[in-house]
Amino acid sequence: MELRGKSECCWTSRAPATAYPSLQSRRTTDVAIVGAGIVGLTAAYLLQRAGLSVAVLEARQVGRQVTGRSTAKITCQHSLIYKHLIATFGLDLALQYADANRAGSQQIARWIEDLGIDCDYEAKDAYAYTNNPSRLSEIESEAAAALSVGFDADVLAKAPLPFETAAALRFKHQAQFNPASYLIGLAGSIASLGASIFEHSPVTSVDRGDRWHLKAGAGALDAQHVVIATADGRSGCV
Repeated sequence: MELRGKSECCWTSRAPATAYPSLQSRRTTDVAIVGAGIVGLTAAYLLQRAGLSVAVLEARQVGRQVTGRSTAKITCQHSLIYKHLIATFGLDLALQYADANRAGSQQIARWIEDLGIDCDYEAKDAYAYTNNPSRLSEIESEAAAALSVGFDADVLAKAPLPFETAAALRFKHQAQFNPASYLIGLAGSIASLGASIFEHSPVTSVDRGDRWHLKAGAGALDAQHVVIATADGRSGCV
């Protein structure tokens, strides 16, 4: 069967092009950030605004990797997480998790407005649903847990989908956007503050001396601090 169209992510295909240089020489910076996804660029913006010099190293292109090819949701609703957190760790920790998610969602919305980022931001409700009637009690328990940590959540008889569902959990007042366009817009704001962004600069080594020494492509970077913000499970800061 032949299908028309391209085998390409709908978000990245509609995002603006970028043309940041690759790292070709040896440079010095306060903070080196490895990865130009949402974690790396969020850290870069906050650190550059705080007065530190920042250099971002991206192995491919800004906004076109994991974040840019994501589900595009900006939501505090993650499966049935809040019932699990309350049962396992208690209400106080679940509330901290909820507050952190709310703060992150609000920060994205605020930056989109303040920085004028064109990324198709739109308020939307978020849903989790089941096709199994025997799991209705799980949906109801998660709604109660979400209400206990401050979310506007309820249970629907069916999800707004073009097929039948047994029940749905709705989180009101969430959002969606084009994540690739958001990151590209955020990168532009970061660069305008004086940060350096390098594309096609894969980091091949990170060594510690008096400062951190990173090799990336044909260049190198000496930094006082390093933030590893890649999608290979080794994210962190040093």
